Amino acid sequence: MNLLLDPPPGFEGISKAFAMAKLLPTSHRMNVRIGLVRDGALFATGQLDGYRQVNFFSEHVRDLGWQERLLGGDGDMFGCDMLFLHPAENGAGSDDPSFIRRTPVELWPARGTHAES
Repeated sequence: MNLLLDPPPGFEGISKAFAMAKLLPTSHRMNVRIGLVRDGALFATGQLDGYRQVNFFSEHVRDLGWQERLLGGDGDMFGCDMLFLHPAENGAGSDDPSFIRRTPVELWPARGTHAES
C-alpha cells in the first residue's frame, strides 16, 4: 500500500492482508483502486487486480472492524473504487451496547430455507 499520511495504530494487520492478497493469482486485471480513510482523510491507497484479491482483502479488513464503502461520488470516494473507513468512524468503538450488527445470512436467508406451503 502507498501511504499518503501516517497510518493509525493497528495498521500492520491491514498492510499484511494487502500483501497477502497481492500474492493470490488472478485471471483478469480489474485494477481496483482501494483506499483507507481515517478522520475524513485518505491515508493509504493500493491497487488489486482480481476478484480473489479483492475478496480476500475485503474479508480480512472487515474482520478487523473497518467498514467498506463501495458507492459514492468521486469526492466521497477520493477517486477509489472501494474505501474502508477506520473503526472509530463507523461506530465500532461505540459505548452503546444496544447496537447489534446482524450478519447477512440473518438478513437475507438462503433460498430453500422457507417452509413450503
